Amino acid sequence: MRLVLAVFSLAGLTFGQNNGRFTGTVADASGAAIPGATIKVKNEKTGAERTASSNENGFYFLSNLTASSYTVTASSAGMSDAVSKEVNLTLNQERTLNIVMKPTSIATEITVSGGELAVIDTTSASVGSNINAREVAEMPINGRQISQLYLLAPGAQTSGGGSYDNIRFSGRSNQQNAVRFDGVEASSIIDSSPGNLNGQTSSSFRLQASLETVQEFRVESSNYPAEYGTGTGGQISIITKSGGNALHGSIFEYLRNDAFDARNFFDGLNKSPLRLNQFGGSLGGAIVKDKLFAFGHYEGLRQRAGFPLVGQTPSLAVRNLQVCGAAVTGRCVDSAIKPLFGAFPIGNRGATTNPDFDLAQLDGKSVVNENSGSFRMDYRMNDKDSFYMRWFRDDGTSTAPFDVSGSAFEQKAVAQNAVIEWQRIISPTVINEFKLGYNGPKTRTNGVAPTVQGVTFRV
Repeated sequence: MRLVLAVFSLAGLTFGQNNGRFTGTVADASGAAIPGATIKVKNEKTGAERTASSNENGFYFLSNLTASSYTVTASSAGMSDAVSKEVNLTLNQERTLNIVMKPTSIATEITVSGGELAVIDTTSASVGSNINAREVAEMPINGRQISQLYLLAPGAQTSGGGSYDNIRFSGRSNQQNAVRFDGVEASSIIDSSPGNLNGQTSSSFRLQASLETVQEFRVESSNYPAEYGTGTGGQISIITKSGGNALHGSIFEYLRNDAFDARNFFDGLNKSPLRLNQFGGSLGGAIVKDKLFAFGHYEGLRQRAGFPLVGQTPSLAVRNLQVCGAAVTGRCVDSAIKPLFGAFPIGNRGATTNPDFDLAQLDGKSVVNENSGSFRMDYRMNDKDSFYMRWFRDDGTSTAPFDVSGSAFEQKAVAQNAVIEWQRIISPTVINEFKLGYNGPKTRTNGVAPTVQGVTFRV
């Protein structure tokens, strides 16, 4: 469990994590700088506005802006307003927008396509990639596990199925990855892999970061600046969704079923059963237009899967051996060992080269139940003060068969992450941000032994 308290003062060109910036120059058609021009940016989603003025060299800078689509308007005495619409600003991006203004007699409007993606960041030597809202929402992902989108970043590689615990960057260990939600630490306590229990055992849980809560995220693979830390691997910064003036929501269900599958070679005569349902929805909108916004989601996962387990089991010859004693001659078995034979099934897949063992098959069953929910509220008190709070919780339990004896592996994980933030705009160049964060992943792992008459297993 981690409790994080942070206060940032942003002055001049200084900036913190998870915030975008607009910068550039304001000039006339001849290239002469226009000092004192007013630059206003308006968030097209929430209606929030910020302003700045160009200096004596025509340079302007607006920092600490959330990832969104903006309308940028420049105005100056004797000049027509220059308007740039649908300017996309992504997570932690510095967007250079040089503005050319014309005399009052000429109206100027510049429209920037909302689908523009090829913006080269020349302000940092870091190697990384932004995964935008469209990619998060529309790219096909098996199991809706966001970690599979990490593979879009340069330097990413996976040693397995693309789950949290087997993705690494630039040759570094996955245990060195750092994950943050809205700037708050979100890695698990031991290994910085949210889908990994105790740094050793991969889990079957997928909703620690539900896609329904993710607006966009950025992966820094290497060469990232000093503002990042707590790990030398990939730095994953996730921005969660918020409400806006427009009401928006979704309802979904994804399913898999063995009725759509071919028989596995190891299944024998019957296919292994499979039932997977992943369902949920989200809703966001304005409680008070331009002032108060809310967003919430729920996602559930139910999985029932069969596993054909094949292993060695004591043969009938060994099971029929007498208990060793003074009157017993020949091969025998110890009295403390013989009851344990009851933990293993009778061989049903033939004999082995060792007469003491047969092959047995057990049709094991894996069960996964997971529920994820979140709530976020944003409040814009006035032009200078804004607040937001966000909380989510993921609760999962799973049981997986271990071997033909019927033993099983039980896991329970409860992950919670929350943040409260207050942002105060002191001046166009000085911003103070107060943030309080909580991260509490709790996991429990247990082995379950089969019930054997006359034998008591102790942990």
